Amino acid sequence: MEPKTYESYKREILEQYRRENGGEIRGYLSSPTRKQIREACLWLLNRRNWKYDEEILNRFFQFSGEKSKSLQIQQFNPDRFVPIVKFLKGKTNDTSIENLELIAWLIDFMPRPLTEYLNSDNPVELKEVSKKNESDPNIDFETTEDISVEDIIDKKKKKRRRWVITISIAFATVLLTNLALRHPTFSSKTLPGHSNQCMTWADSSYVSISCAKKPYSQYGTPIEPLNQIKLENFKRVNVTMATSFFAEDGKPMIWYFKNKDGEIEYYTAPGLHPITGKTLREITPYIIQTYVPPHIERSDSFVQ
Repeated sequence: MEPKTYESYKREILEQYRRENGGEIRGYLSSPTRKQIREACLWLLNRRNWKYDEEILNRFFQFSGEKSKSLQIQQFNPDRFVPIVKFLKGKTNDTSIENLELIAWLIDFMPRPLTEYLNSDNPVELKEVSKKNESDPNIDFETTEDISVEDIIDKKKKKRRRWVITISIAFATVLLTNLALRHPTFSSKTLPGHSNQCMTWADSSYVSISCAKKPYSQYGTPIEPLNQIKLENFKRVNVTMATSFFAEDGKPMIWYFKNKDGEIEYYTAPGLHPITGKTLREITPYIIQTYVPPHIERSDSFVQ
């Protein structure tokens, strides 16, 4: 078996990226840019939390405790994403370990980080196993004196085979799902309009549209590749004091942007403004108290 190295780690991450086209967030990573990588990081920040992910993000973004992590990502120098873009697009064959770990987090490569990867299959000395007699559930430490290095390697191989079988089943499931989605009967009844593979901003939300109408839609907005996450979750909304601005854990549920007329626009997800391309900001108590109206300006919204 080929030993695990930094080079094999880098190669396997890149192979998974190319094989899955970005995986769960392919809408951001299929043709990555600095802005799309930033948006992907914002979207995954509170959704992907493997036990070492906080360490990976801290190493790349150098978070401080003074500001929220999402705000620090929004204010992060976008040029730091350029080497990642070049690496994913094949314009360079190497990148820093910090960049590589962030890519592993983005595409959900496992095992990560590099230290976990290197220890996943490499044979270990018997004396090392004895020192860590509570760290490996595959070893019966009541019989440690009788165990051999060959036994340990065999257990590691079995564990790897189970991992490969699990991945194979998952891959087959994804493949069958994709084949079903491509079937005209399924696509026409279940996902009308999504075969266009493009979308555009239409006043307060994204709508699917034919890519043939590029570069601009009838709304006067650019036509861009379909991003399922944006299409379903990114919307401009009206708010009042009755709006739920924060989740129970204190995380924001609304983001805002002050336009050139000094008006505040409110959105349901982080990212970039669909027209100006500027970064949206997290809602704050100050913005709520200063700009949010107490009620909707409709006659039936006033207290009688």
